[in-house]
Amino acid sequence: MKTNIRTICTIISSCILPLGAYATQEAPVAIDSTMNALDYVLQRPAPAEKFAHKRFGDHLFISMEGGPEWMRPNSHLSGPSSENGYRAGISIGDWITPVHGWRLGISGGRHHGLRDYKPYFAALSLDYMMNLSSLLRGDNPSRHFELVGIMGIEGQALHRECHRLWGVAGARIALQPRVYLTSSTYLYVEPRLGIYGDKLDDVKTWHKYDWNASVMVGLGYRMAGGKGISVDNSMFANNHFRDNLFIGLSGGIVSIGENTSEWRDRIGAAGTLSIGKWFSAPAGLRLSIGGAELRQPAGFKKRYSTIADLDFLWNLNSAFVGYNPDAKIETNMVLGASAACLSGEGKKFFPGLHAGLQGIWKVSPSVGLYLEPNVRAFDSEIARASHRVALMPGINVGLVYRFNTSPEYDAYKSHFDYRKFLSSRRYFFDLLGGVLMRSRSWQPNCAVAIGFGKWYTPESAWRINGEYEYYNTGANYRSLSLSADYLLSLSTLAGGFDSERSFDLDAFVGMNAGIAHYNHKHNSIIWGPRAGLRGRIGVSPAVDIILEPQVQLLAIPNYTRRFNPEARLLAGLSYKIGRTRKERSAHASATDLSEFRPYVGIAGGPMLYSESFSNTSFRKVSWGFNATAGGWLTGTSGLQLSFAYDCVPFNRIVNQEIKTLSLDYMLNLTHVFTGETDRRFEISPMAGIGFGWGSCRNSKTSLALEGGLRASYRLTDNIGLTLTPMVTVWQPRINGEKHNGHHFVGVGRLPLGITYRF
Repeated sequence: MKTNIRTICTIISSCILPLGAYATQEAPVAIDSTMNALDYVLQRPAPAEKFAHKRFGDHLFISMEGGPEWMRPNSHLSGPSSENGYRAGISIGDWITPVHGWRLGISGGRHHGLRDYKPYFAALSLDYMMNLSSLLRGDNPSRHFELVGIMGIEGQALHRECHRLWGVAGARIALQPRVYLTSSTYLYVEPRLGIYGDKLDDVKTWHKYDWNASVMVGLGYRMAGGKGISVDNSMFANNHFRDNLFIGLSGGIVSIGENTSEWRDRIGAAGTLSIGKWFSAPAGLRLSIGGAELRQPAGFKKRYSTIADLDFLWNLNSAFVGYNPDAKIETNMVLGASAACLSGEGKKFFPGLHAGLQGIWKVSPSVGLYLEPNVRAFDSEIARASHRVALMPGINVGLVYRFNTSPEYDAYKSHFDYRKFLSSRRYFFDLLGGVLMRSRSWQPNCAVAIGFGKWYTPESAWRINGEYEYYNTGANYRSLSLSADYLLSLSTLAGGFDSERSFDLDAFVGMNAGIAHYNHKHNSIIWGPRAGLRGRIGVSPAVDIILEPQVQLLAIPNYTRRFNPEARLLAGLSYKIGRTRKERSAHASATDLSEFRPYVGIAGGPMLYSESFSNTSFRKVSWGFNATAGGWLTGTSGLQLSFAYDCVPFNRIVNQEIKTLSLDYMLNLTHVFTGETDRRFEISPMAGIGFGWGSCRNSKTSLALEGGLRASYRLTDNIGLTLTPMVTVWQPRINGEKHNGHHFVGVGRLPLGITYRF
């Protein structure tokens, strides 16, 4: 027993003694049984963010959208119908916090449902919006991309022809990724799915409900946070009537009709000239006059229309953010009245309505490029449609110039270094060739252009072109014409003048006039306006590679149509020449005439005979060569003796050999404009006179006249390459009795050659 008591005491003492020792070191710590476990987690949840001093409407936004929509078929629940409808709408909303917001929208369109029923609808919707980017990453007004989740309710009022008006309600969800173009402007794509009561398309189904899916593409604007509904437009200057006047030029396409499945066959060309004025920062008026090609339903002739629009313009930038003359992107809502006057049989005059959305990229405070989708509504008779209203949707692409005398514009112009511009190569020579399209079909047709121009300001230039077109489709069309263009340097407007820029983009407008031969008998005057873009890639200080898409509208009497739209794509080289007068004088005074040495050369290439135009059995292209000897008398003038041999088709079986001996005068344009005599690349027009003789029976020696343009590139001090497009004409007696009563016969040559300078 004593042993057990002793053992128990030993155990108790062994437990108490360490506690006593610990107590001597530090007092025991009391434990608070009411502690908050959230204080000991690894990361506390972030509190919900709020806007400082939030007021109603101070984070307002507005958006416009449109796109296709689909309904379910009757056979199953999941797949969409084979045909799509369409929807367009506008909405306005406000962000209550960086995460939570609301949106109220109105929209309209047309469903494509069962039994090919296509009711029209108007809808009113209310949505809750959650900014998922702000929820996960916090509020960031500078964020370029955001993802927004949406759910809400919608009610629709529907109607189809010869039927009553009815209504359907439902719920919908959507996901909206958006990309901000500026701090206030954003683009978005919104896939959306809605569940509605039955009869959305006026057809009852066994599952008692309808679903509707759509993909909306939209443009939105948001107000600057914290500034409320008021905006600052104090920088807008309108001191004189000429201030904020603008003119515009555009081209595009239009379509008219009621059947969306045939829209590709109903597309026609359109062009518009407009003038207007901004009376305040957000509000302006615009008057537009243009023409359009209206393709009618099958069985009806197409008609041409003159269309006038008087529009009210509402600038969303100024309305939501405030006027900013430095803004690069602007958007205008367009709403107005239209009037159309049509050619052909039937009703001539149609009044209507016009609406659109104009997006502008401002390359300078005064110049902008714009894209404008729009729609007009007229009486159904304009399209011979069965409904009361015929819609005319279209898309225009154009250039707008705004007259501006504000201090901001004066500051912008001061960026140009005019002294550097005056000492640059301001003259240029273009040699271009390419393909053309007419009557909506590609054929093996070609166009060639030779041009000369001058930049008279850093942003503006003029150009004169000589052009040849070959269109061997149906009418066997050939033309020679002269065009005059005004060029506007978009690169200079956007970034200032830089003579060493590697890529420049120019826009141009102009007129073209000439003479054409077609339908194997007609020779008529042709004319028409033209416009295009001119891309320049600098490969050296003096040479640019040119890519030039063009459109023009030619008036050609007794052709397939009175006015003929034409698209061309030309490519080639531009040679830049020109120095200041001081530089030319200084270089000319130092010129040593002993540098000008004689040369010899030989060249050959394809040739086109004039008689092959009137006789289609002749082959169009033959060949020839020439040998030359000449020299430069001064830095500007030279003489050349030339012997040419041409093998031309004399009849369907036999060729004629024509030899020509001529003396040509040459003018060195490079020396005229630069004063330099030893450049690697030179341009020299030439003209000459001589005589020719042929190999056919009764051929007689004939007077010959010729002219051309020689482009030469020096490979070494003695050897050079030449390309010499030229024309030679003779008296018709060179063909003996086979001259067909013409006043002359001739050939056009494109010889490539080599020269040796002694």
